[in-house]
Amino acid sequence: MTLAINTVSLNTVSQHDHALDGEAQRHGIECLLNCYLREYALPRNEVNLNDQAQDLPMSLRQANGRCISIHLPSGRMVVRIDRASLLGRCHYISAPYFKGNNQSWRPLNAHELARLLCTPLSGADRVGEMLQQIGNSLQITRTFLRHSLPANQAADSLLTSEQHQLWGHALHPTPKSREGISHDDLLACSPEVGARFQLHWFKVDPTLIRHQGEDPRSTLRQLSGRDDAYPCHPWEVARVLADPLVRRAQQQGLITYLGPLGQAMYPTSSVRTLYHPQMAYFMKFSMHVRLTNCVRKNAWYELDSAVALTRLLGPIMSELATQQPGFMLMPEPCATSLDLSALGTLEEAREVTECFGIVYRENLPVVDRERYQPQVAMALFTWDKQGRSVCRQQVQRYADNTGLTIEQATLNWLDAYASQMLGGVLYCLFRQGVALEPHLQNTVIGFAENGLPSQVWIRDLEGTKLVPEIWPAERLSALDERTRSSVYYSAQKAWQRVGYCALVNNLGEAIFHLANGSGALEQQLWDRIGDLLHAQSTRLGHPTELRELCAGAPFPSKENFMTRLMMRADREAGYTLLPSPLAMNEKRKHA
Repeated sequence: MTLAINTVSLNTVSQHDHALDGEAQRHGIECLLNCYLREYALPRNEVNLNDQAQDLPMSLRQANGRCISIHLPSGRMVVRIDRASLLGRCHYISAPYFKGNNQSWRPLNAHELARLLCTPLSGADRVGEMLQQIGNSLQITRTFLRHSLPANQAADSLLTSEQHQLWGHALHPTPKSREGISHDDLLACSPEVGARFQLHWFKVDPTLIRHQGEDPRSTLRQLSGRDDAYPCHPWEVARVLADPLVRRAQQQGLITYLGPLGQAMYPTSSVRTLYHPQMAYFMKFSMHVRLTNCVRKNAWYELDSAVALTRLLGPIMSELATQQPGFMLMPEPCATSLDLSALGTLEEAREVTECFGIVYRENLPVVDRERYQPQVAMALFTWDKQGRSVCRQQVQRYADNTGLTIEQATLNWLDAYASQMLGGVLYCLFRQGVALEPHLQNTVIGFAENGLPSQVWIRDLEGTKLVPEIWPAERLSALDERTRSSVYYSAQKAWQRVGYCALVNNLGEAIFHLANGSGALEQQLWDRIGDLLHAQSTRLGHPTELRELCAGAPFPSKENFMTRLMMRADREAGYTLLPSPLAMNEKRKHA
């Protein structure tokens, strides 16, 4: 009897794990296909979004939804979808099938699909690295699905949204890749599994500690319970302890490793930025770990630029309070690190500075967190584990509170959110020459009592750039040349990044999920965005980019797939031009 019970239990676990593996595969395939469609196949007219051919695999002939086909150098691929957005973003309801020349149809898993898509576009080394990162992302997604916890909606809404983003970036080929991290360390420090952990601390001679801007030592004291301790992230400590300059400082009694201690902190959706509800700051740590595109260290000049940008943008933040009430930036008023330049070369010292670098971002006041119940936008405009769009629950709450139909509630909800977000972001760019980075993970939304969006915070000054025509070098004379160059974007690049983040990454995903597969509602939602953009263009004196956008110019879309495949730095990412969903509205107006 005991043996039979254990066998049933094992079979149940096995079936459950198999189902979770299938979900990880399905999502990995969706990310890959959507990236490839948007960045490569659609611009080259190599895809048919409504294939009526009769020579389909048997399993696809009997399925619901429409079939799309993609023409590849080595054959043809087909897959079923149940929706395709106006920006070419699809939701897939079957495996992809491939038919090579003189071959029969065969289903593809994520690894096979990745090899098929990537190989014609790049060399063997690049394809090998890409496949490894895709495999890493898939394995980590499986791990998160097995160990994720149900969201506690009664708890801190901001923390809940930070730690329940299982899927990550919907149009990135490796949304959950974290290279070189063991299984145990992954579970110990990842937000997707509800982690909380202690920092690792060092007793440091106070002459070695450097801070810029505000003095955060009271926060370090509050966390560690000591006056002489300095922290680093658990994923960085091995690198720190192996550093020759740190070892030299240890031998001289200037640094002593204390190990993990003090209060535990919570990782947020960026993984390396940590949160504690009672602390004055979020703390953004260095990690020499590649997450998606980038190794997430705090470069020495980024420590300088965060504090400098907070100081420079102070007057603009005050101006926003009157020009765009409800739209706010989250300041980063201080940064700290260690200076071991007396013990070695400048290059050696900078390595230590970057390992120990911390940027401190102001926490949202408790009263605002309680009043507005803020959530990260990426946690709203995504699927839950049951395949439902999370934001639909927010809209339903608003509809129930107001007695509106779900369609009218959806339109009002998007109006409220987009007017706040676009109003602030476009004002900063076209009036102040400040290019924010309002992608989904950088955007925090607060809500009125009835469930309507009423507040928007944009965070992470690392992605904030200045347009040199409005911010000439003399306005930035306090910055050294390397730091100054790191905060500049040309006017064209500034618009590309803002247009992509606001319209494609942010509102594109918002509308995809809010429309819930209704083409008519999706067009109505984009029409509302068109009206908002016309109003903003008038308000800002019709800058060229906005005037052209309102007339139906294409949307700039960052090439996450090709950037990763070609091993480019994120700053050097290319852009694909997407046909505008606003163009149809313009045609109707002039019909």
